[in-house]
Amino acid sequence: MPMPGLTTVLLAPRQNSSDAQDVRISEELGRHLVATRDFQPGDAILTEEPLVFAPKATADPEAFMPCVGCYKKVFTDMEERCPDCGWPVCSGNCPGLKDPQHHGAECQILSLRPECVLDDMADYYRHDALLPLRCLLLQKTDPDKWSRLMEMQSHMECRTPGTESYDEADEFIVQYLMNNFLNLLTTSEAKLDMKFIQNLSPELIHKICGIVDTNALEIRLGDGIELHAIYAKTSFMEHSCIPNTKHTFNVSNQGKNEFLKITIKAVVPIMKNNHVTTMYSHALWGTLARRQHLKDTKYFSCKCERCSDPTELGTYLSAMKCLGDGNNPCDGIHLPEDPLDDETDWACNKCSVKVNNSQVSMIISQMGEEVENVQMMNPSVPILESLLPNLMSQEILDRKIKMCKDLIFVTKTLDPGNARLSLYTAVLQHELHSALVAKSKKTNVDGTFKSVTEVKELLSEAKIALDEALSSLKDDVDESAGSKLHSVIKNSEKDFKDLCKKKDIYF
Repeated sequence: MPMPGLTTVLLAPRQNSSDAQDVRISEELGRHLVATRDFQPGDAILTEEPLVFAPKATADPEAFMPCVGCYKKVFTDMEERCPDCGWPVCSGNCPGLKDPQHHGAECQILSLRPECVLDDMADYYRHDALLPLRCLLLQKTDPDKWSRLMEMQSHMECRTPGTESYDEADEFIVQYLMNNFLNLLTTSEAKLDMKFIQNLSPELIHKICGIVDTNALEIRLGDGIELHAIYAKTSFMEHSCIPNTKHTFNVSNQGKNEFLKITIKAVVPIMKNNHVTTMYSHALWGTLARRQHLKDTKYFSCKCERCSDPTELGTYLSAMKCLGDGNNPCDGIHLPEDPLDDETDWACNKCSVKVNNSQVSMIISQMGEEVENVQMMNPSVPILESLLPNLMSQEILDRKIKMCKDLIFVTKTLDPGNARLSLYTAVLQHELHSALVAKSKKTNVDGTFKSVTEVKELLSEAKIALDEALSSLKDDVDESAGSKLHSVIKNSEKDFKDLCKKKDIYF
């Protein structure tokens, strides 16, 4: 990611290549990508293979973990173990166990601890330590990739002993690797042929942890399995809260040159000399949360167009309702006076009441906890869905339609090219479609039946919403969540066509 005083990388057009680069130096801007020709939505800007990748720890490691050879979901108390190191695998014959791109190189290190366990699996088999270990082993397996990895930002100047990032890495990664494996190499170095690994020090592992935290991208494979991967060129992309690119991964082919290859595409027009940007935060977080996350994890303060605008581009995503002064009610809203100032007051747009930043942070935190508590209640979806048809009066349907349109305005404004919110947009468009179809079947408020013209207008709008939902998923159908959502919407499309045919309505 960009930092002041580092290399600037510019995309230069080249015959049959959309990802050629020209390296330049910029003290003011740091390293970043700048388009040297015009790009239109859908154009591929660059593609590249990962330098290194590895599975992440799962949410419930006592129940299941990823196979270290092929990353399939394995149930930890039932599945097989790697015959050499004892880590959970899908099969002792998994081809990835001998492949140095996957488990082959690290297995020699992990086999230094011979015993296997069935209890305390999360502490014993730390999958979050595998990516730093694979990075470390690049010294032997691929010196060129190792050199490129070591040129990447680690932010070690901010990750000093005593900081949360340093202490967590030390406890869960560095000490885990040193105490259980790397310290044992002194008696096994000749056997393991590790003479090409020049450095196995805790300090180097800390630097690698910094590189991982700063540059690694998350990749979802489905079934709760996720990977982390590091890309050399992609790491040059600077952050924007309104990104102009989207990235996709090849997750279907585990061949050496294709598995996890990343493709960066333009999602809006990018003119020559414009910056090529991505997003390191969540598009639906408010400015306060986004900027804090970026400072905590990427060590910079975002000053993009969205962060600089108190209204967040007219969406009022972070706005808070004014409660008045205690004596007189107020229907105004609070907005930050200076969103780039971490200590700014929040002022009402209709009265003189102001709220300080710490109070706003506390309210946002409390609201987040309340949402999490509701989610933890785990209400039954089938039961809730069975109630909806009985509750969906025309008034409620109208409210739902308005809410969907309001939220679609937010997602389209904050993410005009569906770079980060494609799934959200698809869900909203699908819900809008469903509400419009339901409304077309309802009698009017006065009890009269809708005319053919009224029904056709509603169904025409419903079709547009359905088409928008499918269009927003065009880059997501190869991933698990996108594929499942696409299947649901395609079923709705079939039902919609049947309904239109029944009513003799065609578009």
